[in-house]
Amino acid sequence: MSQGIRQAFCYLALHALFLSCALGQPSDQTGAGVDAPKTAAPAAPIEPTVVAYTDYRDPLMPFNRAMFAFNDLTLRTVLIPLGKGYVKVVPKPVRTGVGNVFANLKLPISAINHLLQFKPKQAGQNLGRFVINSTVGLAGIFDPATKEFRMKRLDTDFEDTLAHYGAGYGAYLVLPLFGPTDMRRGTGSIVDYFLHPVTYLAETPESTIINGFDYFQDFAPAGENYLKLRAESGEPYIFFRNLYLQDVQRNADYEKTPN
Repeated sequence: MSQGIRQAFCYLALHALFLSCALGQPSDQTGAGVDAPKTAAPAAPIEPTVVAYTDYRDPLMPFNRAMFAFNDLTLRTVLIPLGKGYVKVVPKPVRTGVGNVFANLKLPISAINHLLQFKPKQAGQNLGRFVINSTVGLAGIFDPATKEFRMKRLDTDFEDTLAHYGAGYGAYLVLPLFGPTDMRRGTGSIVDYFLHPVTYLAETPESTIINGFDYFQDFAPAGENYLKLRAESGEPYIFFRNLYLQDVQRNADYEKTPN
């Protein structure tokens, strides 16, 4: 396996493992895309009930259960404690600025995928944001493109590009240090890794570490949510599998709506 492919899998491993926490995270997070926290309405209490889901697409359940157990142990004993320490030690404005820098670096990824989806206007807007925030916004620490120029960030990725061309999700799969995913999302994340500027601006293993830290600092405030959801679920594997598949189903339903 080439060095670049190994890097991509390391990146995807961190991405998807942190996704298992982010799926249960409240929507008022300000870690990326903004340069100042905003007052938000109190989050609704976490509802432990899982909506019935009939199409599980889980033919590899024995394997998936074993990988979930490994990832769950890694989260509870290593990543979540590290995340708590990071949140406690690093002030929120600093974490917000770091999140803004990483969000800015991802704008070219969205721009390329917008072009692949034949959306040149959205691609141009994201490239404009990238130029403004990289210069006036001091490498993306601040977000003048939104505040001063009213240019919203229009996120998309290669998973959306695959969906644009009709690719389905495929089976549910849990991998070690990879977390919950499906064929389309996993493939999209690997391609986006090779579109990420950091992949070419830094040498190995620095680029992998930088990309991993991006997802770690984004995940850090969400660790407690994972623990709460886990404690309130009767069967953690089933709960988080269904939670992921409900997210997949919502996305599938959205894709069917007219643009």
